[in-house]
Amino acid sequence: MIKVFLVEDEAIIRRGIRNNIDWESHGLDLVGEAEDGEYAYPMILKSRPDILLTDVKMPFMDGLELSRLVKKELPRTKIIILSGYDEFDYAKEGIKIGISDYLLKPVTSVTLIEALKKAAETIREEQEHSRLLERYFVDYEKYMEFPDKTDYSGVDRKLIKNFLKTGEVEECGIFIDEYFEAVGKENYMSLLLRQYMTMDIFYCVREFVKAVGTEEAEDSDEWMDLKRLTKAIESAENTIHYLKELFTFALTVRDSNSGDKYGQIIREAKDYIGEHFGNSEFSLNRIAEYIGMSPSYFSSIFKQGTGQTLVEYLTRVRIDKACELLKCTNLRAAEIGEQVGYSDPHYFSATFKKIMGQSPKEFRGGRNTEN
Repeated sequence: MIKVFLVEDEAIIRRGIRNNIDWESHGLDLVGEAEDGEYAYPMILKSRPDILLTDVKMPFMDGLELSRLVKKELPRTKIIILSGYDEFDYAKEGIKIGISDYLLKPVTSVTLIEALKKAAETIREEQEHSRLLERYFVDYEKYMEFPDKTDYSGVDRKLIKNFLKTGEVEECGIFIDEYFEAVGKENYMSLLLRQYMTMDIFYCVREFVKAVGTEEAEDSDEWMDLKRLTKAIESAENTIHYLKELFTFALTVRDSNSGDKYGQIIREAKDYIGEHFGNSEFSLNRIAEYIGMSPSYFSSIFKQGTGQTLVEYLTRVRIDKACELLKCTNLRAAEIGEQVGYSDPHYFSATFKKIMGQSPKEFRGGRNTEN
């Protein structure tokens, strides 16, 4: 369980946050709460929470000062700031301190839960990295002291994931060479940092290969064995060579998936559509941003891989769900249309008839629950 500590001087808000979140179902444990930073600080040091959720304005010690103290003593603790002040200075100071998120009041339960889940996911990834590093490489605590001695800002996971999705096998060597050049020789020549960087990249590639789900991915034990990294990090040359081979393997697995190198992208897009098709503001730009491509490029890939435009596929998903709701619920057609992403009931009916050849009422069978 991820431990959370809450600091909020307004009792009503504090009580609302405590009682309106199903902490356990989200893998969270509210280990303590306080009404002021000064009172909270010794409790936080004792309970050592993974996440600190704190208001900014409090009477004796404000949230920023508390955050500064906590970050000094518990650097791995993620901090989420709650503020009723939409002021740049607060956010800027929070960035300096190293807070994870900055939420403006009033905060909905949904927004707060999303922020907590995001922080928890980061913590779990760091814990996994820590466990692996301790098992195979250096003591993690020593690494945590190291970044202040370098300008290396960490692995750009988004860049790596985008290359894994869209890069060509023959580009792997160039990509790794350019990536290491961007990292800087003074950084990757350090054994300690090279260990962490290689582990982080390995972890990213492993997630991608597992997600592909092909037979080649299932037979990837040789490449996904962490013991190979021990030799790979002995020198910068070994590391670069290993990562080129690792990326080549990952992209080969991707391209062998039904002969479609864009299969993983399309699966991710379909999953995203399946989760968000009910949003009437769903758009090509939104899903392209999520995938990490330009809208025009993503549109071309989707059509190439599915034989349908994104609009055609999205419409079919929405109408299929509408058919299910028409047969299995007593909701009115307008309500069903809204649930599947059509805010205009007339447009929903027209689209439904175009796809199904009959109106929602005719499809339902003329039941008088229809309006």
